[in-house]
Amino acid sequence: MTFDPPVSCPVCEEVLELDRDLEEHLVGKHTQREVVRYVVSREERAEIGSVGESAAPN
Repeated sequence: MTFDPPVSCPVCEEVLELDRDLEEHLVGKHTQREVVRYVVSREERAEIGSVGESAAPN
């Protein structure tokens, strides 16, 4: 039997109850704008990180 740790919402960092899933939480607790802002910010950080990695000396 495996143990799955509780899931945290990446938008608000709330730890979800074991019987709730992330999709249900995002739809019920967050606006589309909140979710989009989170996704865009992650993408922007990933782009900045990849630019920084490619600029690092070998």
